[in-house]
Parts: sequence; C-alpha cells; structure tokens
Amino acid sequence: MPNFLYTARTKQGKLEKGFFEAKNENDLIDTLQARELIILSIEQAARSKTVSKKDKHLHSKAKLDDMILFGKQLTSLVNAGITLLRSLEICSEQITSKQLHIALLEIKKDVAGGSSLKDALAKHPKIFSKFWVNIIETGETTGQLGFALEQLTQYLETSATFMRKIIGALMYPAIILCVAIGAILVFILRIIPMFENIYNNFGAQLPLFTQIIFNMSKVAKNGFLPGIGIIIGCVFLFRAYRHTHAGRRNIDNILLQLPLIGTVIKNIAAVRFARGLSMLVKSGTPILHAMDIIIETSGNVIIMEMLSRVKESVKEGKTMSAPLIESGLFPDMLSHMVGVGEESGELANILEKAALFYQERVDAYVTRLTTLFEPALIIFVGLIVGTLIIAMYLPIFGLAGAVAK
Repeated sequence: MPNFLYTARTKQGKLEKGFFEAKNENDLIDTLQARELIILSIEQAARSKTVSKKDKHLHSKAKLDDMILFGKQLTSLVNAGITLLRSLEICSEQITSKQLHIALLEIKKDVAGGSSLKDALAKHPKIFSKFWVNIIETGETTGQLGFALEQLTQYLETSATFMRKIIGALMYPAIILCVAIGAILVFILRIIPMFENIYNNFGAQLPLFTQIIFNMSKVAKNGFLPGIGIIIGCVFLFRAYRHTHAGRRNIDNILLQLPLIGTVIKNIAAVRFARGLSMLVKSGTPILHAMDIIIETSGNVIIMEMLSRVKESVKEGKTMSAPLIESGLFPDMLSHMVGVGEESGELANILEKAALFYQERVDAYVTRLTTLFEPALIIFVGLIVGTLIIAMYLPIFGLAGAVAK
C-alpha cells in the first residue's frame, strides 16, 4: 500500500504531521476524519527502493538534528496508529545519517524478533543515550509510547535551541579573535622584517623601542614552527591528562572556579539538571533512577559528585534541596525551588519553570558578555597594532626631526 504524508489540525488547533499507510487517499481521509482531525494537506510520500541508492545521500555520524528528526517522525507515525515495525521502516528510509540508518535497520530486526524497543535501542549506546532508553522504557511500560516520544522530542528540541543560542552568541567574538591573532602574526612575521631590511640597507640608527620590536619579531619568526610543534604537543598532553580521572576532576574544578566562565558553566548545568529531571519525573521514572541518568549526563565531574550526594540524600529519605544548597554549585533560588517542589508534590512542574527561567538568564548573561567582549577585543588589538606601527615609524620620525634641524 502507498504511504501518505498528511498535515492536519486537532480540535484544539494543534498542528499534526505524520505518515500513514492506506489503500488510497480517500481511505486516508476517512481515517483522519474518524479521528476528528481537520485535514490541511495530503501527499504521497516517495519511498527509496534500495538502500544502496540512498547511501550516497547520507552523512556519517548521527547528529542531534538527526535524532530530533527521527524522534518527530517516529512520534507522528506511532500517534497515527502505524505499527512500530512499519514506523521504524519508514524512519530508516527518510533518515539522512548513515550511522543512524544502519542502527535503525538493526533495531527493526530486533523488534521483529520479539525484542522490546527499549532493549533494541540499548544495543546502540553511542547513538541512543540512557536518557532515550529510559523514556522509551517508560512509554512502553505505560502504553503511552507516542506521548513519551513527543515529550522526548520536545526536550531534545529545547536543548538544541538553547545550545545553538549559546554557540551563536560566542561565534562572532571567536571569529574576531581568530582574525585579530592572524593579523598580528602577519604583522610580526612579514611586515616588521620588511621594515628591518629597509632600515638595515640605510644603516640607520634605530631607537631602542624599535630595536626591541625587531628582536621580538626575529624570536617569533625563528621559533614559529617549533612553537607550533610545542603547542600541538601540549594539546596532546592535555587531552591525555583530561582522560584520567584526576585530570578531568582538576580541569572541571578549575573551569567552575574561573570568573565569568564558571558562572556560565554552573548555570548551564542547572538548566540541564532542571529540564532533564523534570522530563524524567513527568515520564514516570523513579526519582533514584532519574538521578542516575542525570548524574551520567551532567558532563562535569564536580557536578556529578554533588548530584551523587543529592541522590544519597534522597535514598536516605532526606530532601534534595539540602545538599544542593550546601554545595553552592547551583543558584540558591533553584535549590530553594527544588525544596518547594518536594514539599508541594509539584517537583516536575517547578523544575520545568526553573529550567525556562535559568535558560533565559544564561542567554542574557552570555549576550552581555559577548557585547562587552567585542569592543574590548577590538581596543586591545588596536593598541597592539598601533604600538607596532609606532615602533616601525619611530626611525622615520627621528630622521625627519634631524633634517628639520
């Protein structure tokens, strides 16, 4: 039977898109109208005939956007009443990531063999995190897989949008910094030696400041390639140290202690904690299991240790808020909001509101930082370049003064 892509609205006005397999368009219209949907458009979806033809259009790794697209498609298909096997088949044909495409074929094979979707996804931990697996397990257990997928997709989209804003805010200053460093290197390695050759040909007596700049340029030029080698070596040593537990812990601790940067990292971690725990609690995940998942996805050893203490506090029948306040890593208001949520039984809703609040706060904070950083960087580069130019022209000014006398 042909596969159709439909767009419709529910009675509440919510837009719904999805794939549906039907004998013909009229049969699909009858099915959608029976679900009290207002049909906006229907078109037949083209199916790829062979995997080999589609392979040349696939990129390799499964990116976050691929996971979001897969989540949206699977949500629409499951909510449209299409069987899980058929839904996985359709998603595998539409996906653009080769890694995810191959994984979905294996997942479909496992599900067809009687495995649960949760167990099938768990075999691919590099693609589907424990967060994914847990949400799917909850959806399968409660019989609300479509709802669980919808919540998961919304979480991924919100997280992706948040990180894009942070990266986007930092991109322009990073570009300016790279251009500035490149300009200074060109000036030191190319322009200054040209001036030095000119003055040497004239046998001019150079001012001390100009001579110092020339000497610095010689050192930089002679040590440029060895310096690059040293930098590359340091990067490799740093990465090796970062992969040790002690190294990772020390580096993560230093990052949290840095002025400005540490504040941003702490607030981002607070947003992830609040949004992730809210999502898991809403899906029906037991709080201790939810904390295990949050700990593994926190990404910072110091914060992982703090969240482990929070978990132990809950395990002992105590509150979550006390160790959060004691650690001082998360904002005090978030810690107190967690306490209010525990007392009122509205922990998931309060955490969701807290995540939105601190997400807006991080956005504003990063925007202010980059706004201040840009002119400061331009002024700094201007001072360096201006100093170098003055040093280059000092002999000419001295020569002009001697002629005037």
